[in-house]
Amino acid sequence: MPLLKILSFLSLVALTTGAPLSLADQQIRFGVEALVPPFESRNENGELVGLNIELGNALCAELKASCVWVDQDYATHIDALEAGRFDVIMPMTPTPARRERIDFTENLYPLNSRLVAREGSGLQPTAESLKGKHIGVLAGTSREAFAKARWAAKGVTVSSFKLNDQLIASLQAGEIDATLQDSTEITHALLGQPYGRDFAFAGPIIDDPMLGSGVAMGVRQSDTALRYKLNAALDRLKQNGQYALITQRYLPAVAVNSPHYFPNDEGLPFSDAVQFGETIYLSGVLGLGSDGELVKGGIVPQMTQTMENLRSALQRSGSSLAHVAKCTVILADIKDFSAMNTVYQRYFPAGRLPARTSFVAKALVLDARVEVECLAVAAR
Repeated sequence: MPLLKILSFLSLVALTTGAPLSLADQQIRFGVEALVPPFESRNENGELVGLNIELGNALCAELKASCVWVDQDYATHIDALEAGRFDVIMPMTPTPARRERIDFTENLYPLNSRLVAREGSGLQPTAESLKGKHIGVLAGTSREAFAKARWAAKGVTVSSFKLNDQLIASLQAGEIDATLQDSTEITHALLGQPYGRDFAFAGPIIDDPMLGSGVAMGVRQSDTALRYKLNAALDRLKQNGQYALITQRYLPAVAVNSPHYFPNDEGLPFSDAVQFGETIYLSGVLGLGSDGELVKGGIVPQMTQTMENLRSALQRSGSSLAHVAKCTVILADIKDFSAMNTVYQRYFPAGRLPARTSFVAKALVLDARVEVECLAVAAR
């Protein structure tokens, strides 16, 4: 067999069997747009620098793989990933629409989206407040998709910009009234600069599934083994302290003196999650499909959907299944206990199962067969 085919075969075996990656048989090609300090940009020598570059290089070192950085337009990242131009999008916010095309690792770090306008504008990040106003967003971002879906149809003009410098210049010139941005990025680009002293955050952080609650690495849906290895390497960086050393130089300290609420999208009288400090308290999750109805087929499909919904709820609130500390499982029928356990244990790393309480209730909402609530820590 030719040498090239042998090497390709060995690389495939490493990815599909979980064999350790090594520098000799593995490259990880990261797609990145180096125009977004402090996350990724180029210094005066043309070298890639920033939070995501450091995290990517640390992950490669942990996996004994070589990093290859492919610098290209962010708005075309998903197409380029699917076409095989690179292996990983570094980074991208997981959203329901994007998950239809690609898969994601656990969150690298949390983010939040906020409106920025001139001091004293009185604007709020709602369609009602912004009606008749002109809002700028960066092309290809989850914030662009959000603004066009939630605001544009209600009388808000939304303009997309390829570069943040262009957007900020338009904001300073009064051509747009406000911009919807990642808070860390806009603080670095505008609010933390002398020329940004006339601008400020307008209104609270926006909580919406379209915006997500963190950034992750995007991979092809077929690259399950690569996603697993990246998640495992990220967890090891957090355990050995390298993650904290990298991120603390770029990300603001998290306030711990007041709760942060993740409202329920359907207007129900509870929050989907509440974060206080590093602890995240999740409300109970049912096995509801995308149509809002309980999935059919009994305890196994309903428990599977419940755990998928739990995974999504954790991602939206800045955590992950790998960061769950305690769960409570409520069953409508004790006879479902064994089948529930079979599904449940598939969703947690071996040797790191959360503490758990299980009990039977006389009846559950919507006649569900199972409900799961959890307590987790933020994935930082």
